[in-house]
Amino acid sequence: MRFPASSRSLSTISYFYLQVILCGVHRDGIELPTPDARKSITLVAVGTSLYLTYLYHVGFSEIADSMRSVDLRIFSLGFVLALLGVLFDGLAWRRVAIKFDCNMSVYDAFLMYLSCIFLNNLIPSGSFSGETARIYFLEKLASPGIDRSSATVAATRIITAVPFFFGVVVGMAYLVLETSAPTWAIATCSGIAVVLLGINAIFVGICFSSGWLEGIISRLIEFVEKVFHRRVDRGLCIGIVRRFHSAMNGFIDHRRTILVSTAWAFAAWLCMNLVAFVTFKSMGIEVSMWAIFAVYAVMIFIQMLPLVLPGGIGLVDIVMITLFSAIGVPTSYAVAATILSRLIQLWFLTIAGGAATAYLLRRIDGNRKSSMSQMA
Repeated sequence: MRFPASSRSLSTISYFYLQVILCGVHRDGIELPTPDARKSITLVAVGTSLYLTYLYHVGFSEIADSMRSVDLRIFSLGFVLALLGVLFDGLAWRRVAIKFDCNMSVYDAFLMYLSCIFLNNLIPSGSFSGETARIYFLEKLASPGIDRSSATVAATRIITAVPFFFGVVVGMAYLVLETSAPTWAIATCSGIAVVLLGINAIFVGICFSSGWLEGIISRLIEFVEKVFHRRVDRGLCIGIVRRFHSAMNGFIDHRRTILVSTAWAFAAWLCMNLVAFVTFKSMGIEVSMWAIFAVYAVMIFIQMLPLVLPGGIGLVDIVMITLFSAIGVPTSYAVAATILSRLIQLWFLTIAGGAATAYLLRRIDGNRKSSMSQMA
């Protein structure tokens, strides 16, 4: 599952803090998080056990009956929509990257976004690992510098927050005006909207206020030098921060780029929601698109949190089922739709992202060996 909301942007800035400090200690500071296969498998088993226990209480036979009604021809459209969503997210990012003088093909943007999904799902860290992947691969394949590569991701995160908030507002309006949804469901959506709006405001302030980020970096440098007894090149660190701010402030003038990138972000967000819509449609169940906006807003927020379970497996599924049931979907169909949509947006995209990550790492290794042979 992608994370198109602004709290993910704070992970970008957190990564930026880390890499600036590492660059001040030694030049080769950019690293890609490495999943712990044994730990991930164990946590997946824990989440799956939790989920199966919940399904047992719902009733396996009722769920199986609902699954039998699926029209595979309609359901298969969900796989196409999921890939299109990743592609459109990549296009939104690429449009921004071009204005930061970062050369990136559509194919590379697509693969990097898939890798982002893979690492987000395998390494639960509030999307920190996924953002790290995008910055890492862009830096290795295009070499724009940590300041500009981080700026491309930060700017895109601000843009992709727009459709997310739109979905929250439209979904809440639908729940209040057109359904008899319980108060707790409406309160949950409202609370999430307020929290994310506040986070987004903080993030924008960090990105565009020169004093905030420099002050944070200076304090981090003092902490690293005092605790780890490592000398940090302050001039290099502050230079990176100032170039980051310069890039972000210059980006504001590119209004056409912002509009086009926002259009691609809306297309990606719509594709993500349409996966659930198509899944319900394949079972012959009519669920309003507006209701799906509200449910997905809550689900995305939960999955953005630094949960222990990879991909939020078990917990996110139960929340989805609960919310769909709250808006009137029969529980067995809510369970079936959740299983099928998560099959696409969690398992399918994670597998595809793993393949993309392996391919990109081989490319980087091949480029490195080619450079070494030319120097020899």
